[in-house]
Amino acid sequence: MDSFETLIGKNINEVVLNESDTFFVAPLEYFYKNCGKRYPASKLKLADLDYFDMIDFTELFKFEAILIIWYFEDVITDLELYYLSNDFDILLMDYYYIKKSIDEGEAHKLREGDTKYLGASRLDEKVLQPNSDKLANKRELVLKKKYLQKILNELGFKYL
Repeated sequence: MDSFETLIGKNINEVVLNESDTFFVAPLEYFYKNCGKRYPASKLKLADLDYFDMIDFTELFKFEAILIIWYFEDVITDLELYYLSNDFDILLMDYYYIKKSIDEGEAHKLREGDTKYLGASRLDEKVLQPNSDKLANKRELVLKKKYLQKILNELGFKYL
């Protein structure tokens, strides 16, 4: 990865972002509302969700911090190291809600609104699920936009 000092002002498409041994690296785009407040453009995908071999919570969150590389109109504007460990209790509750739904054969009923920060984002393709004869949409585990907005708000980004 390029050194941190040189990333600000660069085009996100020209920067090489490698995995880190100490934190998760996440390039995240944001936009501005009419009032000038920043908001995240999308959810942050963490992993594909395999109903028959669900990733462990400790593997999903193997790092306690996330390096967020915020960019606007393809230009990197901010770098923030956010400690996910501050929210592990809520992320863990969300994880177990999703896992319980899958274990009970209710993956087809999962909604992102059922959880606070960690979501099981629905994809178009349908697949088999455990303990049920109903097909369920494939999913991916994501940090929800609501959670990313919380991070933006806590970091104290200023309005335009």
